[in-house]
Amino acid sequence: MNVKVEHVEKNKVCLEVEVDSDKVNAAINTAVRSLSQRVKVPGFRRGRVPRNILELTLGKEAILDEALQTLVPEAYSQALVEQGVEPIDKPQVEVVKIEENAPLVFKATVEVKPEVTLGEYKGLKVTKEKVTITEEEVETILKNLQERAATFVVAEDEPAAVGDLIMVDYTATIDGQEFEGSKAENMPMVVGAPGYYPGLSQSLEGIKKGETKEVKITLPADFRVTELAGKEAVFNVEVKEVHKKRLAAIDDEFAKDVSEFNTLEELKTNIESRLLEAKKQQVQEKMEEQLLNQIVEQAKVEVPEIMIKRRAHTMLHNFAHELEHRGLTLQTYCELKETTQDKVEQEFFPLATKSVKQELVLDAIAKKENITVEPEKVEAALDELATGLKDPDQAKQRWSEDGTREVIENSLIREEALAFLLQEAIVTEVEPSDSEAEEINEAANTEESKAEATEADSDN
Repeated sequence: MNVKVEHVEKNKVCLEVEVDSDKVNAAINTAVRSLSQRVKVPGFRRGRVPRNILELTLGKEAILDEALQTLVPEAYSQALVEQGVEPIDKPQVEVVKIEENAPLVFKATVEVKPEVTLGEYKGLKVTKEKVTITEEEVETILKNLQERAATFVVAEDEPAAVGDLIMVDYTATIDGQEFEGSKAENMPMVVGAPGYYPGLSQSLEGIKKGETKEVKITLPADFRVTELAGKEAVFNVEVKEVHKKRLAAIDDEFAKDVSEFNTLEELKTNIESRLLEAKKQQVQEKMEEQLLNQIVEQAKVEVPEIMIKRRAHTMLHNFAHELEHRGLTLQTYCELKETTQDKVEQEFFPLATKSVKQELVLDAIAKKENITVEPEKVEAALDELATGLKDPDQAKQRWSEDGTREVIENSLIREEALAFLLQEAIVTEVEPSDSEAEEINEAANTEESKAEATEADSDN
């Protein structure tokens, strides 16, 4: 096979590929057998249709087109590997010549990864915030666990306090008129908690079972129902039940109930250890972000528009999934924000551009430094991804064919490249500023709370 490469535009090449005649003849014979199996011709059994009859029935071009379906993709893939071309889109293929007993000639024009001119990437200066765990942070996690383990007891004559659960009936009006969602029966409500109608539950602190109360609240300017935003709503509320929150004492028994540990001290030690790891991870990510910003700033690369659009579309897809977890659809979100899906996608363009640039520069560094990953590491990542699937082996086979394996391998190589940069960097340990410390602590506490919640759910 012969291949010529011509650069037709910036980030676009044309591959002229010539496939040997013996491969062309073999592909034509395979095409004849395949069509003979699939095409129904009166007077002939499937698989027994002679070639000359097929040509009369379908035309010679149909047989050649069938042969091209295998010849072109295989030759194109081989040409990419031989020439080291990295496409970022599907090719536009033009068949120049296809006939029996002669070479196949076709041209494939495709956009390719842009060239990256690297700047300095070794010896970069980064700061690393010191990590400490305070008793208050451990207590915060314990209190979160205590809240999740809370029980509720029906109260006959006790007033509702913040955190108590109440069951209410209500009717509401705006300017004397009812509106959608203005009536509810046996609606659960946590006193003092933010709800659909901000301020309503806060106004019910101190109320008892059987009591009624008129509550006036002004709906916020960003209320999800646009036509009601900023208006005053009048609620007539009747409390059907009051459930008092009961918090367990934080002691050894509590530790046994909410964790795998037998003592409170063991639970505290575990929380401290996990908080420490979570904070270290946050600090690590901040250092990596510093490195990424520097290598991108010092490199020269023009990101093709198609890569930006594709990444922005992926980000939009992920955002839609996040909305679903919050009980919203992307369409509903767009209606509430008075925008369109296209405009939301465009809002991701700056972040998409930054993300793609970082990957392109990391890829260039990995290539220059000959950074690779062992096949076993890729296989382990695929095994982890396939965990819990009905047929893991089938999934892994599909991932090898559809490009998922390559995506994972590239991601692992970038991780190795980032680790290399950090190893080569000049790291200075510093005391975090108040804002940085708060950011790290908040992120670490969030991750720890998620982990505790997951464990609590699995225990239940």
